This record gives sequence, C-alpha cells and structure tokens, in this order.
Amino acid sequence: MIIVKIFILIGFSSLVKSKIIYMHNLPLGEYRTVFEKVYSCQSSNLIQFNVYFNKRNITEVKGNFYADDSVLYSSSSDVNIFDINAASWSLTGGWKPISIVYVSKKACSSLKMFAGNAWYSVIKAFNIPRTSCPIPLGSYITSGLDLKKLEKHNFPKMYFYGKYKMALKIRNEENK
Repeated sequence: MIIVKIFILIGFSSLVKSKIIYMHNLPLGEYRTVFEKVYSCQSSNLIQFNVYFNKRNITEVKGNFYADDSVLYSSSSDVNIFDINAASWSLTGGWKPISIVYVSKKACSSLKMFAGNAWYSVIKAFNIPRTSCPIPLGSYITSGLDLKKLEKHNFPKMYFYGKYKMALKIRNEENK
C-alpha cells in the first residue's frame, strides 16, 4: 500500500512538472495590433489582393482587390475554405509555428465572423455594395482604410505578448 502511494505521488509531480515545461513563457494581457507588413502571396489569379501602406500616413492602407472567379464569392453559396495559420517570433530568431490553426469550409462567413466590426469598416472603405456573404464579383478600390478600425476584430482580446504573424488563405476544394 505504501509503494502505491509513492508511485502516485511521483506520477502526480511529473504531471505537474510537464505542465510547467509547456507553458508559454511570455506574460499574458491585453494587446494592441501593430501592422508591420501586409503583402499578398502568389495566387492563381482568381483573387488578387493588392494593398500597401500609405507613404504619407503609415496608419492607413490603400489598394484594391479583384475577384474574377467564385473562390471566395460563390454566387450560390459560401462553400470555399478559409485557413488561418499563425507563427510567433522565437527568442532564438526566426518564425516558429504555434497552435493557432483554423480551417473552415465557409470562407466568407468565417472571415466575417473573425473580422467582427472591422468587417464593416473594410466593406465601407472598399465601396462593396453589400455586407452579407457572398460578396459580388468585381474590382474594389479603397482610397484609404485606417488601421485603427481593424482593431475591432473578434480575435481574443488577451494573449501572450510577443510578435506574431498570420497567414490567411482562401481556397476552393481543389486548393486554388
């Protein structure tokens, strides 16, 4: 009976120690979003998203996006895939993938959900005719979008302090 209690105590202490090892070592708290770079990845030209920071005012984004196929904007339904992957800046340098991964089959609806009130700011800035999904096909240009308005998103309001990057992908079932 005594031997069993010792094994349980050792097992419990090793379990507690394993939690400490895998805990994030950065403090947790409210954060503010600071945009350093915004760029588009290579695409199959079904959606072209070209935005840049205003040279005179770095808190403003200008640019356009063009959708000539139904990758995000299916006229009949919201069936495409929305994929988010995040990475954090490692203490030893370089980006390290973290556990923030989200994949959903409703690209437009998922993007609208994560964007929160920022969705309406983007819709207004790009002069898109309606706020509901799907967004009509076409070319949309903005004369300026204040980055402060993008902070009204629905991502967690408290997170570990640090430097992060996110890759947002919109694709169809054929990965195009």
